[in-house]
Amino acid sequence: MQKFMIFACVFALCCGAVNAAMPLTGFYKTIDDKTNNAKSIVRLYECGDNLCGRIVALFDTEGVEITETLNAPERVADKVKGAPKMSGMDIIWNMKWDAKDNEYAGGKILDPKSGSVYSSVIWQDKDDANLLRVRGKV
Repeated sequence: MQKFMIFACVFALCCGAVNAAMPLTGFYKTIDDKTNNAKSIVRLYECGDNLCGRIVALFDTEGVEITETLNAPERVADKVKGAPKMSGMDIIWNMKWDAKDNEYAGGKILDPKSGSVYSSVIWQDKDDANLLRVRGKV
């Protein structure tokens, strides 16, 4: 019985570790590094075994009001092939969970304004669990 309990505990921990691979799914407000204004709402979601992200809403230039959503997109990412609407555009894809470094890495992130694609890293802020840090790498 004791061996079964140990196995059950180890199994539960392993399952928890697998399920913890997607802890950052949800909706996040993005902040402009230069102006410190809100820019968009991005939904991080599971895409297979990876993490992906899509713009679901855009703020006005002051970062106060949401002016565009999936149902009413207006702004166009003219530097991106096909010039898609920004609301509804996938900007993060194929991010893989790296349990050792406690971050997502190995995927790509798209800058809709420039059309540039970068390797990316996403991690949870150590001081504030409500903040995600996202960095593109050349």
